[in-house]
Amino acid sequence: MVVLGALLNGLEAFLGGVIGLLFKTRVSDDLGDFLLKGQGLAVILVSVQGMAAGGSVVVVTLAVALGCLVGYVIDLDGLVRRLGDWAQARLNGLFAGSERLGSFSEGFVTATLFCCTGAMAIVGSLESGIQLNHDTLIAKGLIDLVVCIPFAATMGIGVPFVGVSLIVYEGVLSLLASVLGGVLTEAVVAQVSATGSLLLLAVGTNLLGVTDLKVANMLPAAFMPIALVPLMSAMGLL
Repeated sequence: MVVLGALLNGLEAFLGGVIGLLFKTRVSDDLGDFLLKGQGLAVILVSVQGMAAGGSVVVVTLAVALGCLVGYVIDLDGLVRRLGDWAQARLNGLFAGSERLGSFSEGFVTATLFCCTGAMAIVGSLESGIQLNHDTLIAKGLIDLVVCIPFAATMGIGVPFVGVSLIVYEGVLSLLASVLGGVLTEAVVAQVSATGSLLLLAVGTNLLGVTDLKVANMLPAAFMPIALVPLMSAMGLL
């Protein structure tokens, strides 16, 4: 099944979020902030490893510029946060007075950006779609499970719902890859991975408190190399 890897990855992340919620009452604000900064460092490590694998500076720069423009016009960050706020309002009605649930928007957005942005999510989805090889997404799911535990313990109820984001995002990518396998060449995948890893770096610096970037508005950049690489190759620029 093409989307098996996405389903398993989503379930693993959901499980990590649930485990984190069980320990939420035992995590103080100071400890939670400290744990998040630790995860920020881990995210930066993953992003640097992804960027070190290769990528054209020209392609990545153009992809980020075009992707940020598209994301800004659409305001993906606003759309995601409005979705989170809507879910938060519903949860507040069900769990009135339970502040320990945390902000749905904060947890959902942060966990979604970490789990869906990066080389493993993209490359793993492509492998699932083209080769029916789900090993990368299953391995990524174990990482997401571990990361979602401190995320949920500090940011609350929104984190487990990253499982839905993963199933939809990676499932759609896997299905597209199965249909467009001939277009997604090795060169395209390499540039997509490099751009996604750069966006993941922004997630890490946000977690450290160094930046406050609307990374969701940058997400279209990860897909720009699909058009840029063939175009620039045809023009002799790659």
